[in-house]
Amino acid sequence: MKKLIIIATIILAITLQMRAQNLCGPKIIFEETVFNFDTIMQNENAEHVFHFTNKGKAPLLITSAFSSCGCVVPEWPREPVVANASASIKVKYNTSKPGVFTKAIIVKSNDVEKPKMVLRINGVVADGNGKE
Repeated sequence: MKKLIIIATIILAITLQMRAQNLCGPKIIFEETVFNFDTIMQNENAEHVFHFTNKGKAPLLITSAFSSCGCVVPEWPREPVVANASASIKVKYNTSKPGVFTKAIIVKSNDVEKPKMVLRINGVVADGNGKE
């Protein structure tokens, strides 16, 4: 019985410590995580800005933002975002190839609950004749 009480106490202490970390750490909240460009013309400028706020109590640091495709280039703040401050990630898409696209951007940060977030862009690139 004593062993059971000791084990339960240890589990409770670990759970409370993890919960306290989550409440005190940074927390990234995006206004949106998906953006649809709809139809854009080939070789046209295609950029979108994803806005976010650090709703945590510690500075938020984005360590990387990347896509598996070289056609997507994200730009993110390199300096920490203090608690309750807002910042943004600008995403540029290369529209040189016509067709339907869906791309994911992986954002890694020191957010204690969601250290990896996925942003998505999609749309259709039409050629100079308006064809997809």
